[in-house]
Amino acid sequence: MTPESQVQAIITANPELMHILELIRDCHLKQGALAAGSIRNTVWQVLSGQPVALLSDIDVVFFDPERPASDDLKIYAHLTELAPQYQWQVKNEVYMAHYNFPDAPEFTSVADAIGHFIEVPTCIGAYLDEDGETVRLIAPHGVADLVHFRCRPIPFYQQDAQHLALFRQRMAAKQWQKTWPRLVVSES
Repeated sequence: MTPESQVQAIITANPELMHILELIRDCHLKQGALAAGSIRNTVWQVLSGQPVALLSDIDVVFFDPERPASDDLKIYAHLTELAPQYQWQVKNEVYMAHYNFPDAPEFTSVADAIGHFIEVPTCIGAYLDEDGETVRLIAPHGVADLVHFRCRPIPFYQQDAQHLALFRQRMAAKQWQKTWPRLVVSES
């Protein structure tokens, strides 16, 4: 089994993640996907033999230059109405390129945006294919680090001390190694 098919199988076997993917699909967002922590954490829980529980917010990302940033709140309200048990985060990635650095280049797609999340194992997204049942991954840096419990900054956050400081701050705040002792954190 390839690392990609392993991640797809973990997502497909999780009824809660599949339900979330269906909700996102039904929003008809351009390049809409579930991203980041809910997938990362579920993979690590399964591979660690831990009980699976959504430990973080549910990150919904999409890329639609025709929608104003204010639409994020409308989509958030809609998803909260449908599934209030989740802490939804909705972001049109068109507007997120300058979140940490004002001089960062604009994102060109949802895959480009996901590829700019700070650490490699968080650069993961998933969506349901046109058939409505097949899970497709968005993994600009691959999923090897995710399934092998390696956490390092993406190249963009390795370029200088200012960028690397954000990675260090996140690692200090998240304390993932306490939950997943197999996790190896490195700066390169």
